[in-house]
Amino acid sequence: MSWVENGFIAFDTETTGIDIASDRVVSAAAVVYRDGVEVSSQEWLINVDIDIPEAASAVHGITNEMSRSQGQDQVVALSSIRDFLMNSKLPVVCFNSAFDRGILDANLERVGLDPLSGVVDICPFVIDKQMDKYVKGKAQRRLQPTVARYGLEISEDDWHGALADSRVTGLLLLAQAQRYPDLFKGELGEFAQAVGVWREEQDASFKAWLAAQPPLKS
Repeated sequence: MSWVENGFIAFDTETTGIDIASDRVVSAAAVVYRDGVEVSSQEWLINVDIDIPEAASAVHGITNEMSRSQGQDQVVALSSIRDFLMNSKLPVVCFNSAFDRGILDANLERVGLDPLSGVVDICPFVIDKQMDKYVKGKAQRRLQPTVARYGLEISEDDWHGALADSRVTGLLLLAQAQRYPDLFKGELGEFAQAVGVWREEQDASFKAWLAAQPPLKS
């Protein structure tokens, strides 16, 4: 059995914004897949200590009232997320994991908890960019159009929210394993290391592209 069949956790966060250093995790979800099917899931709604901007609420549907009246204490929720991911001993799969893992670690450290340790990181976003380098069209690397390119039909009701996006991310990884079976045959550690190298190369390429752009006219 490959590591994909042995099991992984698809994970996603919804946040107050996109600044890893200062924004908060408002909700999170983890979906456990084994043998190619979902076997369990868990959600967290957090009572955050700052206001949720209206623009963020419009994306994920979580309002300040919901966070304050239904959310768990921030430290309790973040500790629970950390324990769940670390105690599972399974690789954690996030679409654009540099953001989800980064903002989760920043939130953990802000409340005095240690960041994730020993959790293997797999990113379908990086895998897609490595294996299909010439996708054309604006915003075609986002989750929804990426899923469509792999032939997955997802209804509008299945988008948005941490739990829905976690499920879709898990299905995307399974679709990638079917499309590129040889890529997923090796050991998990070697594969995760390769994905990390690809991410660094992609980031360096993007920075080089930005540096080559002409300055904006004032």
